[in-house]
Parts: sequence; structure tokens; C-alpha cells
Amino acid sequence: MRHYKWVSQLRFCSKSWFVWSIGLILLQSPSAALAIGAGSFTDIKMTPELNFEAEARGELRTDASELADILEIRPYVDRLREHRKLGPVETASLPKPLVHAKFICLTRIFTASEEVRRLSARIDADLATSNVALGDLCNKRDNTRNMINTLNFMQGGILGITKQSMFLNGNLRRSNYPLIVSTSVGTGLAVLNTFLPNIYRNKIGQPENTLVHFLNPKYRPPDAEYSYLWKFFTSQIPGSSYGLTRREVLVKHWHDFAKLNEKDQLLERKLTATPNPNEHLSEDINVLSMRITLLHDLKTHVEEIDGCLYELQKSIRSE
Repeated sequence: MRHYKWVSQLRFCSKSWFVWSIGLILLQSPSAALAIGAGSFTDIKMTPELNFEAEARGELRTDASELADILEIRPYVDRLREHRKLGPVETASLPKPLVHAKFICLTRIFTASEEVRRLSARIDADLATSNVALGDLCNKRDNTRNMINTLNFMQGGILGITKQSMFLNGNLRRSNYPLIVSTSVGTGLAVLNTFLPNIYRNKIGQPENTLVHFLNPKYRPPDAEYSYLWKFFTSQIPGSSYGLTRREVLVKHWHDFAKLNEKDQLLERKLTATPNPNEHLSEDINVLSMRITLLHDLKTHVEEIDGCLYELQKSIRSE
């Protein structure tokens, strides 16, 4: 009877552990996170949802259609697509007005693509600068930790030998003193090893980085009036339920994805390297690591426009 009761309890514990494990897995999965947190910005994309049924009917893809409006070439795109329905022809065989329309379309597509390349290159430059600074601080931290660990092993070995020699010579009571000193010093060095490596910082002296384009709501580039990329990020994603511009969606994404506190203005000034007048800011390993993470994520979302430009260019092919 006791054996049966013990087996029943074991089975109950196993089932309970299995249920808890499944629950934890579901809670940690991205789909569950999105389902639990309505309006979560953990996983985002800068392009609209595709309508495959409309695309199968020969309509312009949603992302390409939006780019046609942003680049202000919608009438030219429609004319080229209508002419192509008559049958594919070589570009040289197109009527002169259509050749002119195609030239305008390709010029603006190329201009937008070059804007993406320019911003992507700036992000790469910011990443290189941040990685160099991070490597310098990590090197100082690791050297400090190695030095403290070496000192800890040395004092433990020296005092251990002293304690054991006193013990072997019959000084049983006095042999405990080196042991007490050794453990005390070891504890102190362990505490020191926890906090000392984190004191290393770099003075923020480099120019502002590309994160300021998004984290500073008042930022406006000099070429904002004719920048297609700026227009892309200051417009809403077609069909989205956010009601926010792409810039705002990206900042919300960083708050959920990278745990960036939107109320921490000091941290945002450190991340963007934009101190206030007469303000002396410094960056540590944590700030640099977060900046690098955000820059990598920013580059990924900036280059999403490349796929839209490709689809738009493909839609106006003549042959």
C-alpha cells in the first residue's frame, strides 16, 4: 500500500513538472509573447503585409505600390505596366514617352537605393567605432579580473603553505590564523572582482551616431525635404494597426526588444552620443553593448526597403 502511494505521488509530480515545463516553453515562445502582449513590438517589420491574391490578379505588390507613391512615380509605373500587358518588348522598342517614364522611375529607384547605402555605411562606421571602444573596455576589464584572480590564487597558495607547515610542526592553534587571513582576503578579492572591472569608462567625445535619427524625436536631417528614405520612415506602414510612423514603431520595438527605457533620457543621450551643452558623459560596457545591438537592428530594418525597391523595379520591366 505504501509502495502504491509513493508511486502515485511520483506520477503526480512528474505530470505536474511536465505541465509546468510546457507552460514555460509556451510563455517563452515568440508567438505566445505576441499573443499575450497585445500590440507587442518585440517582432516588427517595416514593410506592409502582402496580398498574394491581389498579386496573383496582376496587381502591383503592396510594398512596391507604397514605394511608387513615396518616389512620386505612380503615374509612370501605371503607364509602363499597362503597356506591358500588350506584350513584353525590348526597352529600345518602347515609345519615347514610355522610355522617358522608365528613365525617371529607374533614376528615382536608384536614388532611393543610394540613400539606403549611404545610411547603411554610416551605421557600419558607427558600429566600427563602438566595437573598438567596447574592445578597449573589455580588454581593461579582463586584465583586471585576471590580475585579481592571480592575486587570489597567490595569497591562497602562500597562506595555505604557511598554515600547513605550522600544522605539521605542531602549532595547531596558530595554524588557523593563516587560514582565517586567507579566506578573508579571498572573500575581499572576490567582492573586488565583482565591482572593480565595471569602473572602466570612456568619455563620449565622438560625433553623434545614426541612432539619433530615431531616438531624438526632434531630429530632422538637412535633406529631409527631398529624402525618400526619410519620407519612408516618417510615414505609417500601410494596413498596420499601430497608428504610428515607422520611426515611432522602431523606437517602440527597441523598448520591447532591447529593454530600452523611454523615460531614461540620460541613457538615450549616451546611446546617441549627444550630450547637452556643458554635460560630460561617459560610456561603459553596458552602454556600448546596447548601442551596438541597436545599430545592428537598425541596419536590418533600414535595408528592408531594398526588397521593396527590387519589387518596384521588377514591376516596370519591359521584357
